Amino acid sequence: MTEVNPQPAAAFQELLLGAEELQAYLSELAVLTLTLLGSQVLGCSVLIDRPRRTRAEGHSDDRAARMAQPVFTETGPGTEAISTGTSVVVTDAWTERRWHGFPGTSAEDGVRSLAAVPLALEGTARGAFCAYSPRPHLFQPRILRMVERTALEASRTLRLALRIDAHLNRARNLQAALESRTVVDIAVGIIMAQNSCSQETAVEILRSVSNTRNIKIRTVAAGVVAAVSDRVRTHFEE
Repeated sequence: MTEVNPQPAAAFQELLLGAEELQAYLSELAVLTLTLLGSQVLGCSVLIDRPRRTRAEGHSDDRAARMAQPVFTETGPGTEAISTGTSVVVTDAWTERRWHGFPGTSAEDGVRSLAAVPLALEGTARGAFCAYSPRPHLFQPRILRMVERTALEASRTLRLALRIDAHLNRARNLQAALESRTVVDIAVGIIMAQNSCSQETAVEILRSVSNTRNIKIRTVAAGVVAAVSDRVRTHFEE
């Protein structure tokens, strides 16, 4: 079993308990890891990719966010760490030539060396933790192992954070679906009453208008309902 330093692990857990959204947690986590890694590190970034979801990222400050841009481009070292699942070290950004477009603007912000470490996530989620330094050749084996341990400890709470975020996303989608279904059902009832027609006919009327105007059926339904009342609510218990 991999040993975990209890103090950083507890700090990561406290952050998760206090965070309301994944994005806020990632930013706070980047700030905490910067503190843990010491004064030789200039900034930290955490980036996570998930299928069919917007890329999630957090940075210790605005400068770290700028430094991360060329690091996590399609051909950057951070992206290589994510795709290969192995740590990538840049010993001196001023002489680095492995990636097109890197170091780019990150050198202007003071990056001389960096370590991009893959995160141990679940399922199809992939990500990397990146530490930047103004010193060349900082991330030698001992310092790199410290960064990797920090990333491993962060990964444990990140897995939980991603599970929570996935549940929240499903709940939001379900709420949106319920609200959409409510509006459509009410609109169908209104059309049935106005035209003395069956439910099937009312649905076909909505579909016909939707296709003719090339707009979503929910939008058509909302227009029908709005003509009668603007106080439609979807009720469910939290």
